[in-house]
Amino acid sequence: MISKSISSKQPNKKKQHPTARGLATGVALFCFMLLLILWLSPKPSLFSWQTWSTAYVDRNGELLRLTLADDDKYRLKTDLTDVSPHLVKAALLYEDQYFYDHPGVHLPALWRAFWSTYVLKERQIGASTITMQLARIAFDIDSSTIPGKLQQIAAALWIERHYTKEQILTAYLNRVPYGGNIEGISAASLIYFQKKPAQLNPAEAMALAVIPQNPSKRNPVTASGYQAMIEARQRIYARWHQAQSGSDDSLARSTNSDTLQLWMNMPLQIHTTKDLPFQAPHFIEHLRKTQPNLRNEVQTTLNVQSQNSIQKWVNLWLEEQSELQLNNAGALLINHKTMEIEAWLGSANFFDNAIEGQVDIVTAKRSPGSTLKPFVYGLALQQGVIHPKTLLKDTPSRYAAYTPENYDLAYAGPISATDALITSRNVPAVRLTAKLKSPDLYQFLTEAQITKVKAKSHYGLSLALGGMEITMLEMAKLYAILANQGLWQPAKSLLTLPSSKTSSKTHSSSNETISSRQLMSPESAWLIENMLQQNPAPDSLNSDHVKTLTQQPNIAWKTGTSFAFRDAWSAGFDEDHVLVIWLGHFNSESNPNLIGRSAAGPLFFDVFRDLQTGSESFFQPVRSKPDNIKQVDICASTGALPGRFCPRTEKGWFIPGVSPIKVSDVYRQIPIVTATGKRACYPQANKTHMAVYEFWPSDVLRLFQMAGIQRKQPPAFAEPCDIEDLSTGGAKPIIRSPLNRLIYQIANGQDEIPFQAILDTDVETTYWFLNQSFIGSATKNTPLFWKAKPGHYQITVVDDKGLSDSLEFEVRKIN
Repeated sequence: MISKSISSKQPNKKKQHPTARGLATGVALFCFMLLLILWLSPKPSLFSWQTWSTAYVDRNGELLRLTLADDDKYRLKTDLTDVSPHLVKAALLYEDQYFYDHPGVHLPALWRAFWSTYVLKERQIGASTITMQLARIAFDIDSSTIPGKLQQIAAALWIERHYTKEQILTAYLNRVPYGGNIEGISAASLIYFQKKPAQLNPAEAMALAVIPQNPSKRNPVTASGYQAMIEARQRIYARWHQAQSGSDDSLARSTNSDTLQLWMNMPLQIHTTKDLPFQAPHFIEHLRKTQPNLRNEVQTTLNVQSQNSIQKWVNLWLEEQSELQLNNAGALLINHKTMEIEAWLGSANFFDNAIEGQVDIVTAKRSPGSTLKPFVYGLALQQGVIHPKTLLKDTPSRYAAYTPENYDLAYAGPISATDALITSRNVPAVRLTAKLKSPDLYQFLTEAQITKVKAKSHYGLSLALGGMEITMLEMAKLYAILANQGLWQPAKSLLTLPSSKTSSKTHSSSNETISSRQLMSPESAWLIENMLQQNPAPDSLNSDHVKTLTQQPNIAWKTGTSFAFRDAWSAGFDEDHVLVIWLGHFNSESNPNLIGRSAAGPLFFDVFRDLQTGSESFFQPVRSKPDNIKQVDICASTGALPGRFCPRTEKGWFIPGVSPIKVSDVYRQIPIVTATGKRACYPQANKTHMAVYEFWPSDVLRLFQMAGIQRKQPPAFAEPCDIEDLSTGGAKPIIRSPLNRLIYQIANGQDEIPFQAILDTDVETTYWFLNQSFIGSATKNTPLFWKAKPGHYQITVVDDKGLSDSLEFEVRKIN
């Protein structure tokens, strides 16, 4: 009774089930452990497996090509600052209005989704926040099940622990799908609207914002997908309009209701991946080959306007020359002030298999023909071998087994260095090549980074005539040396690089890291430029394309034709650019119409004139003269400094202290017997008078005679003269054959070697000595043939004035 009474007086208490207490404790412990794990967990990578597309753009930002990522998707990485705020606002309104207020998971939305999906069994609702959607994509989570959803929630909290809201939103916009194989806002904006995401207007932004929720159903490239996207956009527009009402932020003010409604009423012009540009394909392929790790947006040096201009003129020219079977061409344009490549045409048509259009002439090794001659002359100017008006000999010449010939199989005789260069005479170029010391042409070309060269002995003197194959890119950099005062510089193909670590590793492949170097003196480079500017524009300039030239363009240019008419070249520069043009066949098929001046020259000027439309630079000098160049008087007919009796002088450029100082001795004053008009041995008072005559070397004089050109030669002597009287003046003989220090190989005792010398005009007879033993005499222009025997010899020639020349050679018998 007592116990019952006591018990009845105690208050009633609800007993807690031990299972409930354990569950609550477990949940609390789980939450605590989850938070602890999230706090201590390492930072997850949101892009560790991801690969990216590459958007190659020109110097002005115009898209050249968008490549696929490694998984065949279009995906470009972009920063949030480069995305239109309209798109950010639309995405937040449609996907996650409380994005900046929750820790990655919006609990009220999760509860509504759970109640609707699993309790009421109504429409399935995901309730995923932007962070949860990013977690599902980044970690490939199947969130359609409860364990998957829990995993997604945990992953979202993990992401929020380590990333800011801006970083999460950036990753989301870079990862979500936009239909087909398009992922990320940058690729979607570029493909669907052909603009960068920063340029999206509100209507376009709202359209893109609704796609990721159902990219298959709302794919805008299909009619049904487009309609579904527009319908979804109307729902976001309602939220947008509601959110904008009463707002005073700058974004709201920039998109008032009337403007927004106008945008919404306009139909969207949707493009597809088939509409993506494919410009400058050889240039892009070169970048992809040399820098395979470039990703995202890559701004190149290319100028689309220049590229399209060159492509236009190439197409027009080849169409007009089709009867001549000229069907392929290439071109390269470089701004020599910056060395940036502005146009790169590797073939006439990348997709034409008939011309092997995917082969790239810009990087292909081809024979350059005569386009290397300016550098022979430049080195000769630099080494004091010539000046621009030096008289060179275009006469038959032989160098061991090599006998150079001119393209017309004729000889011009005496010709100025300038005329020999611009008329592309082979023999004078070979003569100069043989006279070069250090550097010679081979050393110069190797220092200019010409690749895949063989040993020097492989080329010999034919190097000057195109014996070494080079690429169009290498040729352009060579001509830039002349435009840049002798300075060789690497070419540039990229203006900016993506900030990614992977891309910076290969920077040097396209923007060459090789340092600049002085390969020619500024004075020599300027003189070559001046000489090449005197090369007249081709007569066949197309009047339908180019206005008739009323004056000579100030373009320094040179043409080249490779052996057997396989390549036609034209290369040169103006005030700003170096341009190289090529015509030919990639299979090296010969075509007699492949001549540099007539096949490549007109196209060269068509392109240059179009690039300079409205500019006076077409007729302006490329650059000013260096200070260390002076004009001096030159004997017009001999190219040497004028002697006392030179009949006519003209101005010529000279490098003081470098250019050769030689006074002309062609014009000489000699005594003439007044009564007979014949030459006297010495002056005699009242019997002779002094008169000026021309004393040309015998090889030059012979060419004059063959050409029917009369020269004022000295008359014959009135009587034999003592040798002392004759040897006081005139030019000594020069042994022309055999060659100095040459080794001749004979097969039998019947081999003969011709002995011949270049003589002064009034010399009639030569006397030949072998190891100081007389072996015979010969008249002018007649060789003395000697039956060769093995041994080492010193040969001496003495003319009938007593003047002499000597050299050494060797004869060996072939075993």
